[in-house]
Amino acid sequence: MRFWNYKSEQFYDLYVKIYDSNFPLEKKKVILKALFSGEYCLLRITSISKLCYEEYKKNNFKKVTKFKRANKKFLRYQFISFTETLTELLEKKVPIKDFWKMIDENEKTHLITRGEKDKGEYSYINIPIEGGYFLNKTVSFEYSKKEELYLKYISNQRIRWKKMKLETAKKDPETD
Repeated sequence: MRFWNYKSEQFYDLYVKIYDSNFPLEKKKVILKALFSGEYCLLRITSISKLCYEEYKKNNFKKVTKFKRANKKFLRYQFISFTETLTELLEKKVPIKDFWKMIDENEKTHLITRGEKDKGEYSYINIPIEGGYFLNKTVSFEYSKKEELYLKYISNQRIRWKKMKLETAKKDPETD
């Protein structure tokens, strides 16, 4: 069982110790980045673009196992970098519920193609957080049978694509 939504008090306790330490701000950021490296709560893919979806569909929703050009096309577009989140967390000590809330809100990420990023706009659909799909790994994101089955499932439904312009990236895309 994957504990993809597990929010440990131990992470918070380490955050408090680092916050209260005499380390300079930049050193605190480096330590916290290392601590959170590969954790599921970071770079949490909350949406997938239409072109990414179409690329997976071309491959019958299978994981691309060989090094192909398609792998280079996908990227996780993060609206607020983890460095910005750390700056917010280190400005003032936050209580545990606000700590996890801030991480959850700031780590929303869309799976898009490089072409869509260059173009500056794309269509997307939201992915339910409850499913624990496309989880963060130390390198890239997970794509297993679970993600394959989810994409196959939504392919049998009418998909309502939403539009996103990257100039408005600082706004919350989930509420547009």
